[in-house]
Amino acid sequence: MLEEALGAEWALALREAVRAFLLSRAVVWIAGLLALAVFGWVESRGGRLDPLWACRPSGVGGVDALIAPGCRWDSTWYLEIAQGGYSPTDPSRSAFFPLYPLLVSVVSAPLGGALVPAGLLLSWTAAIGFLALLHRVIAHARDAATASTVVRVAAYVPPAIFLSAIYTEALFLLLSLGVLVAARRDRWMLAGVLGMAAASCRSIGVLLVLPLLVEYLWGRRSGGETRLVARPWHPRHPIRRDVLWIGLVPLGFVAYGAWLGIATGDPLGAVAAQGDWERHFLTPVGGLAAGVWAIVGRLGDYAGAWTVAPLVEGQSTGLTLTRDTILLLCVLAATSALWWARRRVPVSWLAWGAISLAYPLSVPSVQQPLMSLPRFSLACFPIVVAIGLWAHARRGRMRWLAPTLLTLQAAWAISFVSWTWAP
Repeated sequence: MLEEALGAEWALALREAVRAFLLSRAVVWIAGLLALAVFGWVESRGGRLDPLWACRPSGVGGVDALIAPGCRWDSTWYLEIAQGGYSPTDPSRSAFFPLYPLLVSVVSAPLGGALVPAGLLLSWTAAIGFLALLHRVIAHARDAATASTVVRVAAYVPPAIFLSAIYTEALFLLLSLGVLVAARRDRWMLAGVLGMAAASCRSIGVLLVLPLLVEYLWGRRSGGETRLVARPWHPRHPIRRDVLWIGLVPLGFVAYGAWLGIATGDPLGAVAAQGDWERHFLTPVGGLAAGVWAIVGRLGDYAGAWTVAPLVEGQSTGLTLTRDTILLLCVLAATSALWWARRRVPVSWLAWGAISLAYPLSVPSVQQPLMSLPRFSLACFPIVVAIGLWAHARRGRMRWLAPTLLTLQAAWAISFVSWTWAP
């Protein structure tokens, strides 16, 4: 039945996507429920980080426990925006782009206005769509076995806990992959429209202009005129009028600014709100240096060699050092994966992977320079694809990599649900 409706290749892609998603979500949910059983609801932190109890909508412990692994931290902001929109009295909301909460509000309508189930349904559907499309693309470029490995890695990496949470990750991954797949097939209008949607989903979305230009000029596309290249940096393709479709991408950001201008009176609120989250602009090198210093400085302070800024009340020195070390290791892992895959993935994918890593490094947080970087970068599909290709390159790697990733994913889920750390 499925083969008749979708075709054999898409049916296989969907089955592999659902299989990887369900196994990894079982790990996330079991670990999350275990965290609730051990740590309880952690009312003090929950009350501070979720003051409106958006992640406990029913007030019934058993029911709310079932949604806890998908509703924590930034989920509360998306739910508040879906319910009340943007407000001049709460400028911090402007840091969260509108497409996802808008869709949550739309999906909730036939559900009687139930925002949490709508958010989970939206994220789960987008996640399966992303994994299925990823399988189809990799299988077309290589083979089905490689595609299955890549999809499993994409579902198992620790930051993939956000694929099933009320976060933008799943939707943005689906859109950004769709953008570059459409470009590679020389469908520039579709690429521009999807890019515009991505730019209204997350702040980094507007930077899809860069890999699109790389693909347009240097990509080994399935269509379009190609010419001989005398030097590596000379474009492979001539510039045609269809390049103008790429100009649709920034319109997503512009439309959001116009919306904020009407709702809050500040069309640049998305930029100004970064200060509310203690983020400031540096170069990627500066952000990386700040991340290294967060570790070295704290070690020196711990040893009594020098003094650095004190921790926020309630933070543990050991936990902070562990967290910052893990974040730095994620940067090194992502960088190594991209370097290994530099000749194995399309040039536009390589560019997008580098951008997805450089962008969060360029806007570090004052207190936690590498805060949320694994979620911002390692969950970006070129980096995940690189890890998946590496895992498939030698027989036996997935035998130890899969359980390792799932174990780490369980640990991240426990941290996420217990309000200990938003990785």
